[in-house]
Amino acid sequence: MSDPVWKQAKVLQGLYRRMAASLVNAGPCVRITTFRLGHGWLNEGGAVPVPEQPPFTATAIPGEFFSGAVEGTAEDESALIKCVVPAGAVDAPTRATVIGLYDQAGTLVAAVSFLPEWITPDKRYEHYLHLNFPTE
Repeated sequence: MSDPVWKQAKVLQGLYRRMAASLVNAGPCVRITTFRLGHGWLNEGGAVPVPEQPPFTATAIPGEFFSGAVEGTAEDESALIKCVVPAGAVDAPTRATVIGLYDQAGTLVAAVSFLPEWITPDKRYEHYLHLNFPTE
């Protein structure tokens, strides 16, 4: 029996293309500036929903319903990104299963799919994404 999958995260083609351009001075340095919250990339065909791997070539997240600025910190080869939905940002309880991270040009550079979470009008919602880059 395989381990259950609760979350699927992926650095996407958009990041690699933007980084390649910046390395040869053909584009700006990539900065993750915004996140978008949505619903999708979730297989609900079984008894328990299973998050699907975000497609490497994705350029947008499915079912987008909120966008906001990210907060972040970096240490060595890691970046911790905080995504906040303030209370009152949605009119009714809304199910979320996807967060996309976008750079300053609006390019989707990373995404995570997860088990459904409810965003409600009366509560602040926070989600943290930890990006680790290879050290060798």
